[in-house]
Amino acid sequence: MFSLIFLRKHLHEDDGRQTRQLNENIESIIKSIEEISDDQRELVKKFKSNMELFASERSLESCVQTLNQSMQLANIREQLVETYKQYCLLLEQELKKALYKKP
Repeated sequence: MFSLIFLRKHLHEDDGRQTRQLNENIESIIKSIEEISDDQRELVKKFKSNMELFASERSLESCVQTLNQSMQLANIREQLVETYKQYCLLLEQELKKALYKKP
């Protein structure tokens, strides 16, 4: 399970709405990461099984099936990378805000 790395806990009157929005965004991104990671784990299991089948059979059908699984896995990993980029961008923005607010 993915854990929260950054979540604003101190609500000030002037930024309470922004804090709630940030927390919702982070929670949404974390949920996406968890779902995509689950999909990736399932695809990895299928890919390993298909690779074993291909290694033993060496048939065109098993080759195409394994290639298809490989392409699906690459797509899932791309989605995961993009979601992590969104998460990193949010964290970077919050760190910049925190550094500029420092007295």
